[in-house]
Amino acid sequence: MANVSPDKLVLRCYCYRPGKGRYVGVCLDLNLAVQAESPEMLKKKMSEVIESYMGTVLDTKDTASISYLVSRKAPMRDWAIYYLIKLLLVIKQFPDNFVFKEHIPFQLSHGC
Repeated sequence: MANVSPDKLVLRCYCYRPGKGRYVGVCLDLNLAVQAESPEMLKKKMSEVIESYMGTVLDTKDTASISYLVSRKAPMRDWAIYYLIKLLLVIKQFPDNFVFKEHIPFQLSHGC
């Protein structure tokens, strides 16, 4: 089995609230996005979407595409937003904007 460093199993995500509407979350490492009514629901939804996506990727018959699909990075704009939110959080708390990490589901990552 290949050695996989723990940081390869952590997915970077951020959340923001555009106005008084829903919360929007983005997983930078897989280029996935979700919307929810609250930060808690957003994290739950993101976790579910990641698990579903990874399950679908690992079930594909096109094994040559798996490495691309598990390293499908978000556009630079999203990375800039992520690091801007991280910087702003160091300076001041912004309750409607935050960064968080999700882990590749263990039952999926265990076979890496």
